[in-house]
Amino acid sequence: MRRGVPSLSTLQAFEAAARHESFSKAALELAQTHGAICKKVNELEAQLGIALFERVRQRLVLSAAGAEYARRIRVHLDQIRRDTQELVNQRNEVQIHLAVGVTFAAQWLIPRLPDFYADNPDLRLHIMGRDQPTFFDNFSFDAAIYFSQSPWPAMPGRKLPSDGDLVAVAAPALAGSGLSVAEIAALPWIYTRDLPRAWLSWSETATARPVEHAAESRHFDMFIMAINATLSGLGVALLPRILIERELRAGTLVQVHPRTVINPETLYYAFPEQKRGWEPLRRFERWLFAAMGQDAGGVAAAS
Repeated sequence: MRRGVPSLSTLQAFEAAARHESFSKAALELAQTHGAICKKVNELEAQLGIALFERVRQRLVLSAAGAEYARRIRVHLDQIRRDTQELVNQRNEVQIHLAVGVTFAAQWLIPRLPDFYADNPDLRLHIMGRDQPTFFDNFSFDAAIYFSQSPWPAMPGRKLPSDGDLVAVAAPALAGSGLSVAEIAALPWIYTRDLPRAWLSWSETATARPVEHAAESRHFDMFIMAINATLSGLGVALLPRILIERELRAGTLVQVHPRTVINPETLYYAFPEQKRGWEPLRRFERWLFAAMGQDAGGVAAAS
């Protein structure tokens, strides 16, 4: 026993013997001889100065101290097994480093990851939240998904087949079953950094004359902030439908007016040129486009 710690083989022999209350069964499980198991347990008892088993009428019975020690040792052996298996699994897994807009990751991608991992158990996505242009010369990303009015430079890829509408939504308590243009104009309007003119576009198309907004405006940096502000009843927001699908289905947000406007930003999927033929990324792309209603059919040319 080195530094007061019994050897791993000794602890394994004791734990198996304690679980079976049998040296013979422990020997069979560990592919050792009965004598080897017996010797290790006897040496352990001698080192500890504690009787771990009692021999009752030719039966092996754990002592109270032995039962408690076996319980504790089992926890540590199980953890060693899990750590070892995790290390082996990591060796067999391939990581894809993905730069994704924060809101798209939270609202669309992450809820669908169980389906992705079910079909691709050997792949793992390392998701990094990014909502500004990402250049692969400076960051170790394998691919990116982002909203933009044009593709980011030097990044081949393609448009994702997403719904391009901006939908006027509010919390049910604020909107009921729907609102007129005048009622919408009387409520606070929620703005996001990337769509500063969305409400102007909506008001110009909702009626023959531009809508005069009579209430305050509330501004938020990211879509996820605007979504939560709308859920909290802080006002009416114009949001990309793809980012609020779950809330619309669940009824936590309601579309307050049938008039929609086209989102000036497009959802793009992009990757560095050197990753064009990388099979793990091709598999992710096929899943991504299939999940969005279109099979990608492999990595495409720059759009």
